[in-house]
Amino acid sequence: MIWVFAVAILASVLLSLGLNRAMLALGPWLGLMDQPGERRIHSKAIPRAGGIAIWLTFLAVVVTGFWTGWFEGAGQLSWQWLAAFGAGSAVLIVVGFLDDRNGLSPLVKLVAHALAPTLYFLIHPVKTGFFPQDWPMMYDYVLFVGWVVVLINAFNLIDGLDGLCGGLATVSSVALAAMALMNGRTDSALLLLVMTGALLGFLKYNAHPARIFLGDAGSMLMGFFLATAATQAVGRRAVIGSILLPIAVAGVPLLDVLLAIWRRGARRLVRQLRGEKIVGGIFQADSDHLHHRLLASGGSQRKVATVLHGIAVVFALLAFLPVVFGDKVVGLSVVGFLVVAMVGVRNLARVEMEHTGDVVHMAIKLPTNRRRVAVGLFVYDLVALLAAGMLAVLLETNRMTRGPEFSQLVKFVLLFTILSSVATVVVRVHLHLWARATMRNVVSLQFWLLVAAIGTFSLFSLAYSAMEWSAMRLTVMSYLFACIGVSLPRVALDLLRDLGLEALHHRAKKHQAEGYGPVVVVGAGDLGTLLLEHLKSSPPALYTGLKVLGFLDESKALHGRQLRSFKVLGGLSVVPRLVREAGLKGLILAINKPSQEFLEKLDALVAEHGLKIYRWKVGIAEELPEDRPVMPLVDEVPEPDGELGAKLERVRVAEKDPVGREGREVVV
Repeated sequence: MIWVFAVAILASVLLSLGLNRAMLALGPWLGLMDQPGERRIHSKAIPRAGGIAIWLTFLAVVVTGFWTGWFEGAGQLSWQWLAAFGAGSAVLIVVGFLDDRNGLSPLVKLVAHALAPTLYFLIHPVKTGFFPQDWPMMYDYVLFVGWVVVLINAFNLIDGLDGLCGGLATVSSVALAAMALMNGRTDSALLLLVMTGALLGFLKYNAHPARIFLGDAGSMLMGFFLATAATQAVGRRAVIGSILLPIAVAGVPLLDVLLAIWRRGARRLVRQLRGEKIVGGIFQADSDHLHHRLLASGGSQRKVATVLHGIAVVFALLAFLPVVFGDKVVGLSVVGFLVVAMVGVRNLARVEMEHTGDVVHMAIKLPTNRRRVAVGLFVYDLVALLAAGMLAVLLETNRMTRGPEFSQLVKFVLLFTILSSVATVVVRVHLHLWARATMRNVVSLQFWLLVAAIGTFSLFSLAYSAMEWSAMRLTVMSYLFACIGVSLPRVALDLLRDLGLEALHHRAKKHQAEGYGPVVVVGAGDLGTLLLEHLKSSPPALYTGLKVLGFLDESKALHGRQLRSFKVLGGLSVVPRLVREAGLKGLILAINKPSQEFLEKLDALVAEHGLKIYRWKVGIAEELPEDRPVMPLVDEVPEPDGELGAKLERVRVAEKDPVGREGREVVV
């Protein structure tokens, strides 16, 4: 098999080099030219026919291998598989060709995305391994089509930089080939390595500066091939198939898709809350993809592509661990993915956090119908609790392949959902203002969910005493999942506001010509913290162009520390450097009683550098404005009759009220 692999890869590379070279000349003749534009990075027309060359290379090598008998094998590597892949990929190539040449609507392309895996499934049915063996194939069909459509769109969206999409597809192909070999699937490994050779031949002409592009036909082909090959390449390991496989195959493109949906959905909500006309939606193109942001931060095309390829390699290695060492290291892989995701979102999702912050700022200011909100929250909690019970059942029964009877599990899920829903109503969580949630609110919610979980365990154990240990495990998992599902969206609201504020002020962008501009907060104490809280709950339009660079404080012990994600940059001595390097425009004084010496030093800096100074003050007003009307304590009290009237005493207010009005009589 080593010689077969070597010959197949070599033949694929050489044929791909030749066909891609030919497409450089045929691209203009076919009308497949990518013209420069607003959302384009290149400055001259470039053929986008590389995907056609890769497709022809792959089919030619595989068909030749079948015809000569070299590639004959068991499993999916058969004439039936080739017919299924050929039919599905032909649909995408034709639609991609038309889209590259004339442009097609998103709906037409989406139909093609679903038609391709449908044809594949009809010719070569796929058992995904996610559902029990005795379940109808319809479940596998729906999951398979959804999986393929997601990957097609993921690779289609990420294709915007020289060498990026082709390089990511190469990383995925090599990783999947290694996984297939570890599982003894040499047939799948051979297909993946043939595709790797075709991609390497294409990358020779696609590396920066690119002479040819994949085009929509090629990027959609990459997603379709990797989705169909990955379905069986790593076997039916539940953990790999359910959790790690999608990230291993298309971690970076999938992250880009999730950010795009998040970003465009938030923008749509912002327009809706502002009462503006809603144009487009999640399908509206923009220039905020991962590669666009890394380019805007100062990286070259080659450097940005290398960084994203490196992230894809990390994803693949983390997913590879359970294949090599077994399911016992799944936890390590999941932790690794979480760390990478947190770092990535922190550094790459600032656009999404800024838009989300705008949504939160406006949403908490709008008057809402409490009853409608309460009903919506109750429905959400009901769904979250039901999902928590079902997920616990799937884990306990290894996806319904072992353990208690189905009817017993249904009773457990319903019992847990009903009791937990009653608990949320008792604690009145649907009427709380969670934008101002305290630790007491969170602990109270967790406590009542725990009470519901204990009640579920007790009642279920009484009914099915033989299932005591299974019921305990089900209860613990259901409770943990319920805590996450019910609590996280509520406590995450304040976190999103923090992230939105941070993104709004930290994001590298050109400052607006009008407005406050870059400022620093002088004073890293309680007043400075309250200023951040005020900014967090205020619409960005209230302070046009304001960008907080950080804090200044004369206490050297605070220098370099973080206050709510904003750094204490130093004392007043760093102001000249901030003026030169960051374009500092003003200072916000957040000190209650500054010394006279400090104020004189501050005045000298303001005068020397032409800065503006603002005062931030929080406190209870000592007096009211002169023109503000004050309601009298008692207004025209009628004179009572009888004994009650005789007991009343009239008291004259001897001093003036706060706004300087004459003393008035009040009834005591």
